[in-house]
Amino acid sequence: MPLSRVAEWYVLADLQALCKESDLTYTQIGDELGVSARTIQNYVSGETRPKAGMAAKFAEVCGASKKRIDFLIHVISQLDSGMIVSDLNKRNILILEHGEAASGEIWKFETGYVPGPFQTERYHMELLTEPTKNRSRNWHRKHRRFSIISRRDPAPVVNVLMGINVLRQIRDWDGAEDQFNHLLEIDQWPNCEIRLLDGFHYGSEHPFEIYLPGGRPKAPPPFVYVESIDQSRHIEDAEKFGLYHGRVKDMWSSGNRIGGSLDDWIR
Repeated sequence: MPLSRVAEWYVLADLQALCKESDLTYTQIGDELGVSARTIQNYVSGETRPKAGMAAKFAEVCGASKKRIDFLIHVISQLDSGMIVSDLNKRNILILEHGEAASGEIWKFETGYVPGPFQTERYHMELLTEPTKNRSRNWHRKHRRFSIISRRDPAPVVNVLMGINVLRQIRDWDGAEDQFNHLLEIDQWPNCEIRLLDGFHYGSEHPFEIYLPGGRPKAPPPFVYVESIDQSRHIEDAEKFGLYHGRVKDMWSSGNRIGGSLDDWIR
């Protein structure tokens, strides 16, 4: 199997992020790990890649949560697989967060929900039936993702395509207007466009996201993120990537740009 370029990129991006978040110097991290500052510099620059055990210690010294450390090890274990596959216990959106922060072109296709970073707090808290007790923590994570995307300069290209049922299913909810207006505001961001798709279209059965470099030097290689109830996949194979990219562009051409009022779409 070919090397997973997304896994390789993620490990480097996460080590860089951890180092920045910790405010520790290379010397301070190296002292904790029993290695030289030069070794830490090589890890953070991508000159060399730490083994799983050393990466875990690096993350721990930088203050990472156990969940983040476990996922970093999980990704390192799949470096030679050609695809990152995560089961229900390992599934994590950390790769998406890094992708949203670095990719030059982002496509989000959603059939049933407003995409996470673009939800209002009420939408998240009142409508989503998440099987978790960490509803508030998950909302803060979504809001952080929203803030990162909205503040990027230069702004990435963000194309959001949603099935019209995403709006129709909230027509009787008293927070629907606020959520719709929030989407209208996002649609006015530089390089951002939201379209709504009605009817049946080949390839519209399941949501997915696409990330492309778009000329950004720290962006990940092209990949597709697909999520199901029990598994998530980060697809890198060029042929499969082309299949998803082609489908979303075809559906995009059939969509209509969001605008007007909520009633215009759901009556």
